[in-house]
Amino acid sequence: MKVKNDNFVRFFKALANEDRIEIVKLLKKHKEMCAQEVQKFFYLEQSTTSHHLNTLRRAGITKSRKSGRNVYYTLDKSCFTKNWNEFEKIF
Repeated sequence: MKVKNDNFVRFFKALANEDRIEIVKLLKKHKEMCAQEVQKFFYLEQSTTSHHLNTLRRAGITKSRKSGRNVYYTLDKSCFTKNWNEFEKIF
């Protein structure tokens, strides 16, 4: 069960940040955005925006694809739903 707990901790820690929740909302609204587009919506440094996006990706909340010099992010709804459903099973 420890491995699953690690996944839950990563998942919920990623969502336990106001900026990351706002990024999730933004990606839900716009479907796909590059990191520079996300950065324009916040008063964050490029490195901070990248950190938030990578945290969300590692937690299975977003996924990314590279096109040229840009990295595009979208919500990974299937992975998000899977993580949430697995969490609900423990109750």
